[in-house]
Amino acid sequence: MKNCEEFRGLLTKNLNDADIILTGIPLDKNASIGKGASLAPSHIRELSIMVPALSMDGYLIENVKLFDNGDILDEDFKVIQDKIFDIYKKNKFNVFLGGDHSISIASERAFIDYAKKLNKIPVVIHFDAHPDICDIYEDNLYSHACPNKRSLDYGLKDENLTIIGARGFELQEVEFLKKHPKIDVFKTSDVLKLKTDALVEYIVNKYSSDKYLIHISYDIDINDPSYAPGTGTPEPFGIDNLTVIEIICNLVRYLNCISLDLVEVSPKLDINDITSYLAIKGLYEIFYYLSKKKNGMD
Repeated sequence: MKNCEEFRGLLTKNLNDADIILTGIPLDKNASIGKGASLAPSHIRELSIMVPALSMDGYLIENVKLFDNGDILDEDFKVIQDKIFDIYKKNKFNVFLGGDHSISIASERAFIDYAKKLNKIPVVIHFDAHPDICDIYEDNLYSHACPNKRSLDYGLKDENLTIIGARGFELQEVEFLKKHPKIDVFKTSDVLKLKTDALVEYIVNKYSSDKYLIHISYDIDINDPSYAPGTGTPEPFGIDNLTVIEIICNLVRYLNCISLDLVEVSPKLDINDITSYLAIKGLYEIFYYLSKKKNGMD
């Protein structure tokens, strides 16, 4: 193989030349069922050697470069949060590779602080089979079932949280969401009824103003487990791959989105690396749309 580096030609060793910073956060101590997401950052990097940097339609991903920032090897959320905040200050598009979804407690706190530093309104768009809005789960305030509740506690406004793809609820989440109707929740059944264009149009119209700054949190279990078996909490009745990535890419394309975390990929629970390759190909589609956006292409 002629090109045997990670991310097949997208990498740069010069941070100043980069458009995208990739940072691994290999933490999965807060997963409640299946473990192994801590292996994802290194495994995804390794497998990326095999995947050419082209979109699914064969378009070369041009004019964007990726800087691999390595991993944050710490279990203290305050330490992780501070390190991520410093990364945000580099003024690049950020990708955070988990890890279980509890890493978003740190990444979203850093994002909220960074948005406020820029006098912007922070918005979190949460793609997940689960609302992740438990107050406490299994006696753990920092469970992977709690990141949205922690972000709300930290100052994220109800109207600036959108949850997409939920189909596995805890009773406490159902009760909480009834009391907080300003949180937009598009269940899997809603997504399938609305279709992609209508859902994207609604979200883009809501958050298109320059006053908003957007963070996307992508839990791989939003995808139906037939497409993404390598995850700790597989949830039936999910969404197909193309629908998920089309929604995410269009939000990156049309909104002031500066970061994304990709979580809950567990290589040790996977089958033939299906889920890890899905993560890589999903990132490549996002990178392609960032390339188009940089070039001013619609």
